[in-house]
Amino acid sequence: MGNSGSEGNARKDAECLSCKPIDWTSYETPRKLHKFLYSRRNLLLAITFAIVAYLATYSQPEIMRRTIATFVFAAGCWTLEVFPLPITGLMIPVVLTLLGVFSPKDAFAPFSNSIVFLMIGGLVLGQSIVKHGLDKWIGYNLLTYSKGSIDRLVMLVMFVSAFLSWWMSNTVAIAVVLPVILSILKAMPEELVNLRMKVLLGVSISASIGGMAMLTGSTPAMIAAALLGESIPFGFLQWAYYGLPVSLLSLAIAFLVLKWKYPSPKITLNLDAIQEQKQAERLTNSQKRVILVFSGTIVLWFMGSQIEVWLGLPTSVSSAAIVSILAVLTLFGFNLLDLKDLQQIQWELIFLVGGGILLGEAMMVSGAAGAISNTIASLHGSTSVILILLILSVFSLVMTNFISNSATAAILIPIAIDVASALGMSQIRFVMAVALSATIAFITPVGVPSTALVYSTGKVPKDKLIKTGILIAIPALLVALLVVWILPPP
Repeated sequence: MGNSGSEGNARKDAECLSCKPIDWTSYETPRKLHKFLYSRRNLLLAITFAIVAYLATYSQPEIMRRTIATFVFAAGCWTLEVFPLPITGLMIPVVLTLLGVFSPKDAFAPFSNSIVFLMIGGLVLGQSIVKHGLDKWIGYNLLTYSKGSIDRLVMLVMFVSAFLSWWMSNTVAIAVVLPVILSILKAMPEELVNLRMKVLLGVSISASIGGMAMLTGSTPAMIAAALLGESIPFGFLQWAYYGLPVSLLSLAIAFLVLKWKYPSPKITLNLDAIQEQKQAERLTNSQKRVILVFSGTIVLWFMGSQIEVWLGLPTSVSSAAIVSILAVLTLFGFNLLDLKDLQQIQWELIFLVGGGILLGEAMMVSGAAGAISNTIASLHGSTSVILILLILSVFSLVMTNFISNSATAAILIPIAIDVASALGMSQIRFVMAVALSATIAFITPVGVPSTALVYSTGKVPKDKLIKTGILIAIPALLVALLVVWILPPP
């Protein structure tokens, strides 16, 4: 806040600041986004918690005791970061198989869940955008359409970050957009200190908020869809029915909070040098093909079932997973990607999602989630349903900012499903509330890699990240609860 006054005073004698030409630079992702707390003590602590949980449930069926012990062990490893998060996800099927909860075939089945292939499509699409330089094209257009207005530039940056996070993991989206934003900020006049803070916070927050909108945007969404889809029809459109309005409303709130918290001086940016750069760089044929594949994929995700009816096709393009893999095959068919490009993709996310789905299935199959949910549902006599939903959502919001959002979803969504069943309520409402809350992971650098990436630039102090994150997270949580409660199940 204190910087805004100095910026304003410095501009009393000038109405326009000139931007330098953009020097496009790459941003190397740190090998570790934040320090892992690996130690033998933490491993022994997680094992001890699991043994205590096993002994404490002596009156329960053996399969439930073993599942609860695995659940506590995995939660301990995720919380204490005994191993990198995806490795803990990969460990879950091994432990559940060794304990006799699942057969090897059933234990590894979630890693080939259709949701995993949906995620693969998003990862590959993100890589194609980076390879063909569309990130720079996005940067030029952000500045051009801002017309020199600082607030409009911030709004466009946030919308583009959110929009990319609709269709691919927010980790992939931030990897696409962050180098562009850092290059743009280097071209901005040195006096605009608040602009740098506001833009980087906006990118971090909008990437998480964008992950709420579509099924492809975040791992909690994918885990929720996989677990709900086992008992009721639930897919791309059903998620967007709730997620899209929550995402758009939360994005508007985030922009207004940032505008209030980090006010911009009343000046106009001179973009002549950048306009000259843009004129010299036209869209290439390969870039146009990537845009065509990307757009076609979005259309099929939304209208696949209608196109099946119109063309008399068998069940195919109504499956979001089939469309995602079709997009991957098309990118290779157009020679837009090669095998070397696949080496740059974060394949370890599959371990995280697959392990999360399996842990959720184990909790439900063994009856462990039912036992926990019955305890929560017993509060209904003295507490309203909306208050129970609020408690679960707040718990999800707090957890997701201290352990990963995927781990939070894997732990709480099975419980939310069984709580809803015990109360005779819609499972979709409870799961959406918990999953959307788990996506609000921008208060600390721990919840999602996208926030950690922005924090790792060293340009956003932790206190600013936390304070601003809290100011936006609270209204975003209330918006999610309001939309989920008001809109009838699809």
